[in-house]
Amino acid sequence: MPERRALGPGATTPVRPTRHFLLLAVVAALGCAVTAIVALDDSDEEAPAPVAVRSQAPWPDMPAFPILPEETISLRPPPSRTTVTSPAVAPVATRSSASKRPPSPSKAAAPSPSRTTTPPIALTVGATVGLEPSFRTGYRVRHRNYVARIDVISSSSSEGDRADSRFVVRTGRSASDCFSLESVNFPGYYLRHRDYGIRLDQAGSSKLFDADSTFCTASISSGTALTLRSYNYPSRYVALDGDRLILSESAATAFRPVPPA
Repeated sequence: MPERRALGPGATTPVRPTRHFLLLAVVAALGCAVTAIVALDDSDEEAPAPVAVRSQAPWPDMPAFPILPEETISLRPPPSRTTVTSPAVAPVATRSSASKRPPSPSKAAAPSPSRTTTPPIALTVGATVGLEPSFRTGYRVRHRNYVARIDVISSSSSEGDRADSRFVVRTGRSASDCFSLESVNFPGYYLRHRDYGIRLDQAGSSKLFDADSTFCTASISSGTALTLRSYNYPSRYVALDGDRLILSESAATAFRPVPPA
């Protein structure tokens, strides 16, 4: 061990450099400890959110930090493109309110019998007929004493009465679409109108007789009867006045051609 030199009076022991550096180190350590304690105390308080400050670039050629992106990029994973479909629900069989029996085949409707259309009653040229008033069954048009009238004529009537009620249908003497009625028991004699009465007269060569003895028919009562209209007096019809036949402008009698008695 080296020998310590004695110091003179008033002199102090010189401080070595090593102690000086140790003293500075202790002071520095104490300062760091104090700073750490203060930092721990400050960390207990809620620090405000830092505000990003764009640093200035130290050199003009270098960009500032941090560099902000030009567009926002989502950090979440992209959604799945798989379409989730709900499971198919099996249909529930519903019980029909109708009967379980299969519908019986509909019965075909029986065809209705076709109605035969009866042709309307008409006069037929060349036929021998009797004329019966439609509302007086059993009566026939006849001539007696050259005057036209109606009487009851049947199979029990005399031959003369029955013959007086028979007429042959002829084509109209003045019109082919009309008719003239010739007496059976007095050939060449026709029913005609004269002074608005109907009578039996012998045919002549005059046009007046031909016109007076021509009658046109019209179907009435759904075709079950007909009327006799004067050819040269179109507004007048053969009608009954009591038991006699006249030419009337206000009435018309419906006749039915029937087989001769």
